[in-house]
Amino acid sequence: MMDRQKKITVGVLVSGIMDDFTRIICKGAVRAAKRRGVNLVVFPAKYVDRDVSDTRDLRYEYQYGTILSYARRQNLDAIVAATGCIGCFSTSERMLELMGQYEGIPCVLVASQLPGYDSVTFDNFSGVREGLECLIGQKHCTRIGMIGGPADNSDARERREAFFQVMQEHGLAVQEGLYEAGNLTRNSQEAFVRLLDNNPDLEAVFCINDDTALGLYEELKRRKLQIGRDIQVFGYDNIQAAAKASPPLSSVRADPAELGEAALELVLCKLQGENVHSKVLPTKFVRRDSIGNLEEEQREHVIDAQMMDTWFEDVFYRCRHEDMQKTVEQFRHSFKALLKCVRSIYEEQEEGVWEVKGLLEQFLNVDTIAYADVDNLMIVFRKLQKILLGTGNAYTKAQRELFPLIYQRVIRVMDQRIWEMQEQSQRDSFDMKMFVQKTLQFEKGTDQSYGTLLENLNWLQVQNAGIYIFESPVTHLVSDPFQAPEELYLKAVLKAGEVQVVPAMEQKKTLAELFTDNKGIQQDCMVLFPLFFNEVLEGVILCELTESIYESGEFLVNHLSSATKMIQLLRANQKIQQDLEDSLVILKENNIALDNLSKSDSLTGIWNRRGLYEEGQRAVERCQRQGRDALVVYADMNNLKIINDRYGHEEGDFSLKAIADRLARAAGKDGVAGRIGGDEFAYICPYDGADEGLETLEELYNTFRNFNEGTDKEYNVTVSAGACVLRADSGMSLEEALSVADERLYEAKQLRSKEVAKGV
Repeated sequence: MMDRQKKITVGVLVSGIMDDFTRIICKGAVRAAKRRGVNLVVFPAKYVDRDVSDTRDLRYEYQYGTILSYARRQNLDAIVAATGCIGCFSTSERMLELMGQYEGIPCVLVASQLPGYDSVTFDNFSGVREGLECLIGQKHCTRIGMIGGPADNSDARERREAFFQVMQEHGLAVQEGLYEAGNLTRNSQEAFVRLLDNNPDLEAVFCINDDTALGLYEELKRRKLQIGRDIQVFGYDNIQAAAKASPPLSSVRADPAELGEAALELVLCKLQGENVHSKVLPTKFVRRDSIGNLEEEQREHVIDAQMMDTWFEDVFYRCRHEDMQKTVEQFRHSFKALLKCVRSIYEEQEEGVWEVKGLLEQFLNVDTIAYADVDNLMIVFRKLQKILLGTGNAYTKAQRELFPLIYQRVIRVMDQRIWEMQEQSQRDSFDMKMFVQKTLQFEKGTDQSYGTLLENLNWLQVQNAGIYIFESPVTHLVSDPFQAPEELYLKAVLKAGEVQVVPAMEQKKTLAELFTDNKGIQQDCMVLFPLFFNEVLEGVILCELTESIYESGEFLVNHLSSATKMIQLLRANQKIQQDLEDSLVILKENNIALDNLSKSDSLTGIWNRRGLYEEGQRAVERCQRQGRDALVVYADMNNLKIINDRYGHEEGDFSLKAIADRLARAAGKDGVAGRIGGDEFAYICPYDGADEGLETLEELYNTFRNFNEGTDKEYNVTVSAGACVLRADSGMSLEEALSVADERLYEAKQLRSKEVAKGV
């Protein structure tokens, strides 16, 4: 039973917040949360088990998945989880394992099903049946294929079953090759190609969802097949892009906002101790031009209220998920009144042109163009014109000029709207530029710098936010499990538009306090994002879930993550500078001359930087006197931080010593090896080869391979290296040769693996 003394907090676990489907689910949940007076926290986890290793720009997106470990029984009262979206690249078993960490928290799944969990899903049969029967009964299609989804996805499984069932009921056997499984996204190219190549006589395709259908559009257009004439297509979900596609995509209307809203209501009932059951929401097929030319077919149709409502939905689909119900109804009333008046003029031969003009102005003056899909609005008027003028009646001049008048007025208003949008775009661009500039106006790695990051979020309509930082950064590789630290440090908050830097004594927060004890920044609906730079996690940001966050949330994460990394580097640099100053004071107090410092590295026993430069110069001069070339090798240990973090600093020291030993052997008795500092080494030796030292580098890498095979360590000790041949007559200095070798080392280091464990 829930505690009525505190405000309930519900976590919504979803995939990428910029995805159409996810965004609309969240809007439905937000709508229900505001109505019920509960707090909402969205956890955008992206996609579990998605392989993006071959996509450089997405390589570190796995860090979004770490956000799921912040959802705890101690900080959430209930959970709504879109496991089908989060796990669209995974399996049901994996999703059951993931949901197991929330045992004891009332949970409801949305748009997915797992054994033992209540869920809110769509009726995957009725809408699919309508679409297929339209193809079979009205378009007389017999060769119908399907692009499906993963077998572990419950929606994909049910829609596949509906497809096979309807086909069999109509005596149309689904032959092998008429069904291909995609990955629920438009990037299902292999499935598209197989289906089309194996079925050149294909007449129609049902796609598992609209995103998949839009990907199929691209392949069909590449093959120069005209959609709606050469081949019919329909999808599922009826997302905004479906109505906007060219031609408009027929789809099964399954409003994700209703899913989010119903799931939140269901989990609240469950939290109150009510006996609840899974819900199945109805769906309906929406026919558009991707199944035949509706403009031609509708010429003989009656323009009734149902058709007007369908047209309205196609024009104002953007309003469907906005919190503007009264305004939408005003739009609908004005829209239908205009169409009815136009219809009466042509069908009943009434003289009401001036009345149409008045209704048109009334329709346009309520800012409809700002929310309308103008392309679809013009299509509606064109359809209306074809239907009405197709009767063959004689019309007056005023009647004949009515539609051109409508088009002219809409275009004029649209021009004004475009100008306003351009003005707004310029303002948004300027605000974004200033945000980037101002959030980097810090010179020190202090807590005040975190406050700077929150000072300019007004361009995202964010008035409340908080930045939580780990005690120390956490290295998290893609193959490693992640557990959120039990304690975080709330560095700065944005509260009602005002930034406050949190005093050090008040910063430490537990995970249980994450959504409650945060200096009052909690609003009704928030989103939690990770802050990361490549494989290193720095902390999290909790901020308001605004419309702009849906559009620019990932940009915000990327920028603030980079800024946070800079603060950490500045802090580390300040500590180094302070340590250096302290060391200089100690040296001065003890009257120790720098010239008397040893030239040997205390850890490895080889030369240090000073020793390497002095002894290396002597080695080069010896080679020059003998008329011989010298080889300069610059080496850098791979993954020292990972070894230190995972296996301990003693193992890191062991690795550095092992590298020093191998490089000293490679230099030989006539060469010089030294540790330049940290994990960087170099050696100089006589060289008689004709190449640029590549064979020598390969021998060096083999030396480390043999070394790793001969140790019982759990990890590999490896280096990246670059070489430069200092020719006897080149006039190049040792410093220049080291610089060239360092540049070549940098190129080699881009190819290194960050996996250090043996057997990986």
